[in-house]
Amino acid sequence: MTEIDLKKELQTDESEKLLPLVLEIIPGHAAEGLIDIYEPGSYAAKSLKKLCDKTLNKKNLSIEEQLIVEDIKRQLDGGKLLSRGQEIEGTALEYAVSEETEAGEKYLFVPIRAIKPQEGGRRHWIDD
Repeated sequence: MTEIDLKKELQTDESEKLLPLVLEIIPGHAAEGLIDIYEPGSYAAKSLKKLCDKTLNKKNLSIEEQLIVEDIKRQLDGGKLLSRGQEIEGTALEYAVSEETEAGEKYLFVPIRAIKPQEGGRRHWIDD
């Protein structure tokens, strides 16, 4: 861990480390994705990539969740996971923002998109 990383870790609000983490992985440009909730302390030392892998490999998913996972895996075939416009590297806390439910319960939220680069495109023909 570099000195900058250590300072960043020390600057992280201690109360944030005690909040649950809500991870949402969205396939492509879909409106909804696969949501997973991690208990406080269970995600702090893990990379965001490992948390995503764990979420995508869950076994007891509903039919709707299974379809979303299939869409995500299709996007990842030649694609990548992005959070806030960046490829995911590092821990979940680096990408998390603090949010609050309507009931006033705080949590950390990390939105992730599985994006596959677009292939092809329209050709413009010029008449001679």
